[in-house]
Amino acid sequence: MLLRTLAVVAFTLVATTGCSEQSELSSDLHLAFWNVENLFDTVDDPSVDGDEEFTPTSAKAWTEQRLAIKTGNLARVITDMNDGDGPDILGLCEIENRAVVELLVANLASLERQYEIIQRDSPSGRGIDCAIMYDRQRIDLRSHDFIFVAAGNTRDIVEAEFAVDEHPFYVFVNHWPSRGNPESHRIIAATTLRDRIDKLLAADSAADIVVLGDLNDEPTNVSVRQYLRATGDIASLTPGTLYNSMWPIHVDSDAGTYVFENRWEVIDHVILSPGLLQQDGLRWLRGTTEVIRHDYQMYVPSDGNSIPRPSRSYTGDNFHADGYSDHLPVACALVY
Repeated sequence: MLLRTLAVVAFTLVATTGCSEQSELSSDLHLAFWNVENLFDTVDDPSVDGDEEFTPTSAKAWTEQRLAIKTGNLARVITDMNDGDGPDILGLCEIENRAVVELLVANLASLERQYEIIQRDSPSGRGIDCAIMYDRQRIDLRSHDFIFVAAGNTRDIVEAEFAVDEHPFYVFVNHWPSRGNPESHRIIAATTLRDRIDKLLAADSAADIVVLGDLNDEPTNVSVRQYLRATGDIASLTPGTLYNSMWPIHVDSDAGTYVFENRWEVIDHVILSPGLLQQDGLRWLRGTTEVIRHDYQMYVPSDGNSIPRPSRSYTGDNFHADGYSDHLPVACALVY
């Protein structure tokens, strides 16, 4: 039965990839993820070796004023999400602690949301973590956990089980080891996440699961494609295989989430379980996965040979008051 369902899903989605659903919808949820580029407080945490870089006396001169500028800039982008309503769920990475997320939430007051925060300090040697913000007015939190990744001092994976209108679903927020680390470290992260997903799918093959995060690998890299078992080919989905909804963006050479060596990369992901591709219950709204890219977020180099790229907060030790992050956010919609 599951194979038959997947075959129907595959046929339907192949015929409509890149197009929005036309049917009347009862409601929707807007999910987003953003690597916000080193959102630190200004205080040196003596238990963390790597956060001195972001203090007032460091070469970066990371002051309360600069922190306020950055959180205000981030809030501008987040407020513009979801046609100005902001996201219902927002995954974050490169945040130092709960306090900076609380500061970000305070900057979103105009949305009149009731954002709650899921966060725990992780083993990262740089003192950066992942977090989830969610609007408690729209979504119920049933449980949450933090999954340790045994690949050096890297970030925990944040897991949350939510429910909307009695529909349960899971969200995982990731920040896998950077490419300064061996590929094996990202494979460990992928295997760790996949083990947890396999347990959920063993209990319910139609479980609704969204994987968000900066995986520091692209859709075709072995950690994502082979070990996480996430594919961009809906027609070849088999039971348990995940769908990487970033695939249409990945194959577009003029699009991506991060620029490296003057080339767009897709290293920030929205990955879906087969349950979210079915036509009943909670499901992904086809064609809604997107990179959030406004002109005001972009830096256009003046040399004429370099492509536009996300306007970052720092270049080396130089602060940019008009910077946001070196990554672009990604988002999608779920409907029920």
